[in-house]
Amino acid sequence: MKHPFIVGKNIYLRGLEKSDLEGDYFQWLNDQDVTKYMDSGNFPNTIENMEEFYRNTVLRGNNVIFAIVDLESDKHIGNIKLGPINWISRISPVGIMIGDKAYWGKNYGTESMELVLNYAFNKLNLHKITLGVVANHDAATKAYEKAGFKLEGKAKSQFYLDGKYCDTLYMAILRDEFMSRVE
Repeated sequence: MKHPFIVGKNIYLRGLEKSDLEGDYFQWLNDQDVTKYMDSGNFPNTIENMEEFYRNTVLRGNNVIFAIVDLESDKHIGNIKLGPINWISRISPVGIMIGDKAYWGKNYGTESMELVLNYAFNKLNLHKITLGVVANHDAATKAYEKAGFKLEGKAKSQFYLDGKYCDTLYMAILRDEFMSRVE
């Protein structure tokens, strides 16, 4: 393990490091399958864009971004991010990307989300975690529901995908809801 921060059953989370920018992560953002349901991936990725993201997101105090690493192979397979965190209201959006397609559909995203929610609620003392998901991304929606997220609302025609506009679902989980699931 290289710099583990949170260790799970199949993965560990560590801080995203500048050296990660030139690894597989760079190409994930050019892979249309990986970025299909993300705001990223509409334009070619560049090292300059990656470095700007690192400076503006990773190094700022109101974001926490983790590399998701497979315990067995020690391979960086994705990222998960809290932020920007509103420290007054104690609310944060969460975003996740399993970039290595060999790890899709194997519950690495679910495990990552559970570890981050536990960290957010029990270490950072956050009150609410939110996310947005494209309405027709059924696999993601089901995974978020499995993690305890509940639908809070829908924005019509919010995301352009495959030549048409799609709705975005807004979901959230409160600390109390998460804690009652864990107990």
